[in-house]
Amino acid sequence: MVPIGFAIALIPDKIWYPLSNAAKRNVETWLLQINECVCADNNWHLFRVLVNLGLARVGAQHSLDAMHDGLDKAEEWYLGDGWYSDGVRAQRDYYVTFAIHYYCLIYAQITSTIPELRDSERAERYRTRAAQIAPDILHYFDPDTGACIPFGRSLTYRFACAAFWGAMVFAEVGSNHPESANTVSTAVAKGVWLRHLKWWFQRPEIFNGDGTLSIGWAYPNLMMAESYNSPGSPYWALKAFLPLALPQGHPFWSNDDTPAAPPPKLPSPHPVPHAYSIFIHSRRSPSHTYVLTSGQAATFASMRHSGEKYSKLSYSATFGFSVPVGAYGLEQIVPDCTLALSDDVDVKDGNGCHWRVRRVAKDAKLIRGSPSLEPIGHGKERLQVGMVATWDAWKDVDVKTWIIPMPAGEASFEGDWHLRVHRIVTGRTIWTCDGGFSVSGVKSDGSRRRLVAWDDVLDEGVLSSQSSETTSSSALVRSIDGTTGIRAIRWSPKPTEAALDATGQLPVEARIINCAPDSNIMFPKSLLPTLNTELSPRAEPYWLISGVFAVAGHSADDRSWRRAWEEELPIPDWLRQVLK
Repeated sequence: MVPIGFAIALIPDKIWYPLSNAAKRNVETWLLQINECVCADNNWHLFRVLVNLGLARVGAQHSLDAMHDGLDKAEEWYLGDGWYSDGVRAQRDYYVTFAIHYYCLIYAQITSTIPELRDSERAERYRTRAAQIAPDILHYFDPDTGACIPFGRSLTYRFACAAFWGAMVFAEVGSNHPESANTVSTAVAKGVWLRHLKWWFQRPEIFNGDGTLSIGWAYPNLMMAESYNSPGSPYWALKAFLPLALPQGHPFWSNDDTPAAPPPKLPSPHPVPHAYSIFIHSRRSPSHTYVLTSGQAATFASMRHSGEKYSKLSYSATFGFSVPVGAYGLEQIVPDCTLALSDDVDVKDGNGCHWRVRRVAKDAKLIRGSPSLEPIGHGKERLQVGMVATWDAWKDVDVKTWIIPMPAGEASFEGDWHLRVHRIVTGRTIWTCDGGFSVSGVKSDGSRRRLVAWDDVLDEGVLSSQSSETTSSSALVRSIDGTTGIRAIRWSPKPTEAALDATGQLPVEARIINCAPDSNIMFPKSLLPTLNTELSPRAEPYWLISGVFAVAGHSADDRSWRRAWEEELPIPDWLRQVLK
């Protein structure tokens, strides 16, 4: 109904006026049913807005009350600084931009051009909020490649993620709004939009054999789909093409007047308190854009893989994330970018090896890098930030996790590393698996790569085989898409009665997991560097401090990643205070 209502509002001369009077009555009767439906308490309330807007635009029967009720409902979800939640729940995903802002900006623009529907107060409010949130939304998109960070549900809508930028231009949000005048001009919005579409259309794998869009992300993948997806669902991606509604003479279409500009150098790390997130852009070329996050959740029962889509510790525009494809073992669970726990790994009868990951983070907050660990407000502090949250894995197992961006070191670039600190108190024997970023595990011919020694990596300057290494406390994988690794920095630093090695640390097993096919949404086959250990019951907490490493892209001549990987990571002073 929504696309039809919008089309009637936008191009009535094409799809409404040519209809016979009987056909118009039939369409009107069918569309008006939306006002009687009880819909989900989320962005669906705005469906009524566009349907009634279209009917009002052509003078057909409509309900202004239903239209305004939908807009008023969205006000209940407004958080400030341009941010909404998608309903009264802890979700700050792409629905904030490709649904709530998108529909409100369409309403603002269409009502502004039709005197009898003019709603100046709402229209200005929606434009102002879009201008406020736009600098934050820039951080979801890699400034070099145009790829966006896959996060949350409905990712099969793919390039709908860039729909917000088209809506910004359509609704004439720009330099007249000081909140975004310095960062999100029409040229910048056009640049983000174009780079994102180019990134997608360099991936023919997103199409089925008959040319239709598939369900999936970077390739057809039903493992990641939601229960509400259908073969037509991927076509919500067409939201991205709203700029096609702009007139031919619009500056958006003029390369001379409005070139596709790159965004300004994005601040990194960039905390966004409303989204419980810290965005990071590495200072390498190509850049690696990713987010550290704790606090979002989708808890409705029908949500598939909600823990994986909302509650991992990080999400990457380069390396994506993984969902479980089975119930047993790390190869099927694929705990990239998260901590997985098991209490039955040693079961020998074939019924063990269950792993659980965080689905709902509790007490999540952004913190300053100081011993006081004060929550930061909405002043956008950008230095020495981190996140902390808790997780009740079992009734007798409590986990508290800090995630901390690391500055550049002597050899590393800003964004190469981030720290994870897990404080675990357990009343039972458990096994832990701390996963880094997954990386592609396929060769150019689609076959699975073999793990080889470093000396076998290069063939005429091109990566010809997957390469990896493990030590007693680290695991690293390098592929054509990038290099990812994880290193144990300090595991259980206070010696106790628990089993420790000669250094007074917990023994660590570094493993590279050959992940089950179709688990990662970016790569059909993937590899995952992990750190693993066993924890015995005790009242005193265990401390597991790991460094997570990731560099995007590959250059045969660039060895700086190796120097960055070998760099010793300092523990921030404020974290040392916590450990004391």
